[in-house]
Amino acid sequence: MPFLALAIPHARANAPSPSADATNTTNAGARRHEVVIDMQEIRNQLPQRDAGAQTATSPFETFRRVFECRLIPVNAYFDHALAEFVTPRSECAPRAYASNAELRTALTEILRFHPHGRALDVQAQLVAAGLPSLLRDEPDYLPGTLSALRYDIGANSVRIGRFEFPGSEPPGQAEYLFAGESELAFLHEGNRHAPRVRRDHASILDFHYRAVGMRAHTALPPVGYANAAQDETQLSDFTAQLARCRHRDDPGRTSRNSASRPHAFSPLDTRQNDLICSIL
Repeated sequence: MPFLALAIPHARANAPSPSADATNTTNAGARRHEVVIDMQEIRNQLPQRDAGAQTATSPFETFRRVFECRLIPVNAYFDHALAEFVTPRSECAPRAYASNAELRTALTEILRFHPHGRALDVQAQLVAAGLPSLLRDEPDYLPGTLSALRYDIGANSVRIGRFEFPGSEPPGQAEYLFAGESELAFLHEGNRHAPRVRRDHASILDFHYRAVGMRAHTALPPVGYANAAQDETQLSDFTAQLARCRHRDDPGRTSRNSASRPHAFSPLDTRQNDLICSIL
C-alpha cells in the first residue's frame, strides 16, 4: 500500500515540537490535513508489476511437459468396444445383444465416434481378430457359446496350417467345427499339448471365456483377469460355466443381479490397458 508507506513517515518527520510558535502550529495543522487526505487515498490493491511479470505461468505447465496424449488407434478402439459389448455384468448376466447381427450394427455405430472409424470394415476386422463366428447369425454362434468357440478355434487352426482340407476350398462350417473340436480335445488335465493349444489360440479363448462370464477372464472382482495363455483353464471349466448359467436361467429361479457392480481395471487385461495418455 504505497500511500500509507509514504504518509506515515512524512507525518513523523514534520511533527511540531513543544517549543514551536503559533506559525509552526498552523503549518503543522496543514500538514496533518494532508496526512488525512493521503490516508483517504489508500486502496486495497496489490503492488503494480512490470508488464513482463504479469504473464504468470499455469500451475499445470510443468505437467504438460511430461504427459503426452494421443488418439487411440482405431483397431484398439474397436477391440475395446467389442470387449465392452460382450462382457457381462455378472457371471451369468443376460446378453446385451440378442444376435450377432445386432452386435455388428452396434460396432458400426460406435465406430462413427472415432475420427477414422468410418473407414474400418467391421466384418473384415472380426475375421482379422480370429472371430469369424460373429459373422454367423444363428443363435448357436453367439459369443461365449461352445459352437462359436469350436468354429473360431477351427478357423484359426486352418489359418496357422495345423489342419488342411484339400477337398474343401475354402473350408466350410463342418471343417471348422471338426478342427476346433480336435484342438479343444487337448484342453484337459494332464495333457502335454494343452499349453501349446492355449498359446496358439489365446486371444480366441480369452474372448469366449470373457463372453460367457468366467470370472478370471472378465476382470470381474475379486479374482481379476487371467490370460488364457498363462493359466491352466480346461475345456471342462468352460462347459461347466455354460451349464451353471443355464441352470440359473431356469424358470422360477431368481438370478443374482450385479448390474451396478463396476468393472475392475486390470493392467493384465489386453483389452483394457491401451492408455490414452502416457508418461514420457
